[in-house]
Amino acid sequence: MSILVFLTSNEVLGLALLKTTWFRTLLTALAAAAFTQWLNNSLTKERERENKLKETFKVFYDKVIPEIQDFFTIETDMRKGSSLKSDVDVREIRERILETISNNMIYINSEIHEAYRKVITNKYYDCEDGFSHDADDITLFYVVVEEYIKLSQKHAYKDNKSDIKNACLLLIWKNVVINCYGYDMAYAAISKRHEFDSEKLNKETLERLKNLEREEVDSNERNRLFREILNDLIANSNMNTKEREKFLKEFFDYNIEVNDSGAISKLGNLDLNPGEITVEFRGMYRKKVLSNLYKSKYNIEINDFSYNGFIYTKQEFSELHNELKNAFNYWKEKGALRIEDENETVKLIITAIGEDYYEENVYPF
Repeated sequence: MSILVFLTSNEVLGLALLKTTWFRTLLTALAAAAFTQWLNNSLTKERERENKLKETFKVFYDKVIPEIQDFFTIETDMRKGSSLKSDVDVREIRERILETISNNMIYINSEIHEAYRKVITNKYYDCEDGFSHDADDITLFYVVVEEYIKLSQKHAYKDNKSDIKNACLLLIWKNVVINCYGYDMAYAAISKRHEFDSEKLNKETLERLKNLEREEVDSNERNRLFREILNDLIANSNMNTKEREKFLKEFFDYNIEVNDSGAISKLGNLDLNPGEITVEFRGMYRKKVLSNLYKSKYNIEINDFSYNGFIYTKQEFSELHNELKNAFNYWKEKGALRIEDENETVKLIITAIGEDYYEENVYPF
């Protein structure tokens, strides 16, 4: 029987005891001991939470956040296919991100887990619309960054200005990927992100971008809101009205026509160094390479003065200009091209992935 129960059941005795000095001292001591125990337990639990949070940052977020930033930067870099090293493989970065998440499930919340499972499940299905798998990847990366921002702000871990900027860019990229049907078609637009006012890639813009997620894909309202956001981001640029419209159009549509005689000439002889080229032309150049690879396999006539069946001596291959070698490495990275190094020759062969991509996205180019 507890002291409290005893006192309440024996009212007279209880009142008598409460009037004694020694009993009041005992109760005070017991209350102080109970409070001390409660405080110690609370502080212990708080320390455990803090230690768990520090461990979460150290083991998970401090590893995965830089990888996500690298993936975005390399996949959307203006220098991709030119000065960016040709052996950089973004697929390896993507796999490292997924592996880091898989190995640290105890540190992730339900939103990250759900987005991760969607990406993993995509491995078992074809991407029939051309963009949803890419969009799901970006969604996963964004959800990780968003949770990192929330935890950092709540526990004053670090200044999140750069992380908020990256979160904005991820959601912009996702919308462009949806509008232009995949990473490749979205590249022309997102690679020009340097035109954005970086100071406006802030919390307010992030909230506006998050609100887009509530709108139906391809709806007029979603496109209207997205266009307003983009307009605000380039409000301080030096572009004239015509240049702005051209710039914005690329974020909603990929439809590059070849109508320049110089461009046509360059695409007709891939072995010639095209020199400095635009992002749009680089996309066409890569498509021409894939087109020639496809036609080579099926003995279709190729209107390219330099065509050699994509079989080179090692010396010839080493002397190819960077634009062509980078195009080869680009398609190799995508799994569309296989490079066979045999004795003194180097042979380039289109893969089944490359054939599917050509037939679905490039033909009749």
